[in-house]
Amino acid sequence: MVVNSIHWFRKGLRLHDNPALQEALNGADTVRCVYILDPWFAGSANVGVNRWRFLLESLEDLDTSLRKLNSRLFVIRGQPADVFPRLFKEWNITRLTFEYDSEPYGKERDGAIVKMAQEFGVETRVKNSHTLYNLDRIIELNNNSPR
Repeated sequence: MVVNSIHWFRKGLRLHDNPALQEALNGADTVRCVYILDPWFAGSANVGVNRWRFLLESLEDLDTSLRKLNSRLFVIRGQPADVFPRLFKEWNITRLTFEYDSEPYGKERDGAIVKMAQEFGVETRVKNSHTLYNLDRIIELNNNSPR
C-alpha cells in the first residue's frame, strides 16, 4: 500500500525531537509538510508585530531546513477544514500527522479535522510533543479534575 503523508506543523516548528513528524515519515512514500495560516489566528487582536515577525522567521527557518533535505514547507492560508479536503485529493494523501493541542479551540478544531480525515479515508496520527505529558491523561488520573 502506498503511504502519502501530510505533516501539519503548528506550534512545534522544528525537525528534531518531533514525534508527529516522525510518524509522518515512518514507512511513507511521500511526505509533504504544511503550515496553515488560519485566519482565526491571523485576525486575532492579540498578535503583535513582534509575534508576527517571530512566526515568519520561524517558518522561513523551517523551510530552509527542509530544503536542505530536498523538501519544502507549504504555507497555505485558510481554515484547516477548508484546506485539507483539497490537499487530500490533490496529493492522494493517506496519512495526516500533527501534534496534540490541549487548548479548547485546538481540541475542537482537531476533532473536526480527524473526523473529516476519516471520511476521506485518511489515517490520522496525533502525538504529544508541545507538552511534556499528556494533559488529558493527567486530569483523568486526577479524578477528572485539573486541581
